[in-house]
Amino acid sequence: MLAALRLLLSPRRLILIAALVAVLAVLLVLLWYFALRGDPPPPASLEAAVQSVRSEQEAPQAQTAAQQVEQLEPQQAAQAEDDGVREISSEDADYGDSAADEPSEAASPGSDATSDSEGGDGQPAEDAEEELSEDVPPPSLAELAGEWVLSERGDSFVGYRIDEELANIGAATAVGRTGQIEASLSFDGAAVTAVEIVADLRTLRSDQSFRDGALRDRGLESDTYPFATFRLTEPIVIERLPVDGDTLSATVAGTLELHGVTNAVQIVLEGQYVDGLVVVSGSTEIVLTDYEIEAPTGFRVLSIEESGQMEFQVVFERAP
Repeated sequence: MLAALRLLLSPRRLILIAALVAVLAVLLVLLWYFALRGDPPPPASLEAAVQSVRSEQEAPQAQTAAQQVEQLEPQQAAQAEDDGVREISSEDADYGDSAADEPSEAASPGSDATSDSEGGDGQPAEDAEEELSEDVPPPSLAELAGEWVLSERGDSFVGYRIDEELANIGAATAVGRTGQIEASLSFDGAAVTAVEIVADLRTLRSDQSFRDGALRDRGLESDTYPFATFRLTEPIVIERLPVDGDTLSATVAGTLELHGVTNAVQIVLEGQYVDGLVVVSGSTEIVLTDYEIEAPTGFRVLSIEESGQMEFQVVFERAP
């Protein structure tokens, strides 16, 4: 027993075990870095916000198309059965069935119905399709005056993006977002006169749960300061309605309340009017010390940059 223990604890075996543990640790880190560690989501953009709205519209259309196919299948089967009956009638005519020599009364109404649906030469049906495919002209700016609120359509969120240094990993970009927001917008027909966006920071989520947990009592301290609020302070003049891929770009002035501190900010934003919705995306630089935020470093997070980005995309709809 003692001899076996000495053999197991021999310097050579201890070195071998230590080497195996080190290799295993390196392999685990590499596996996490290349296989499990995902790239951070791209920055918030107007293109992505518009796509989130349009993708929701395409899904019901695709479902309707599938339903139409399901409805057509029984009709096609019935048509095939009818064609079979007509083929039998033709065979009966070959054997001298006088009834088959006369046109079927049931066939005549069908022919008339087909003719009516096609409009004789098919022109009325084509005209109807053209009328349905015509684009509805966009509303005037005056028609859009009023209050706008957060829409359930599309993806709306507020989040942060900041560079950090992780132990055994190196440089990385931390991205956290929340869809738990409230938003409102006032438009008088010529300018956006008020905007307010409130985000619940307690629901921020990133790709690392340890980071999300740390921000509740360190850094943002969201348990103590649960909300971040942006308010517009200067009107945004709207000279034209940005539709059909046209984009409104502006740098707007407002205030940002974060971590119990309120500062004046300039936000670079883009917007479009898409299918009755106002879609907006923007970002601004956040210097941590301006909001008395201490970077929550620790065993896993070696360092965090002194500044990052606050980014958002919001979809507004007319208030009911």
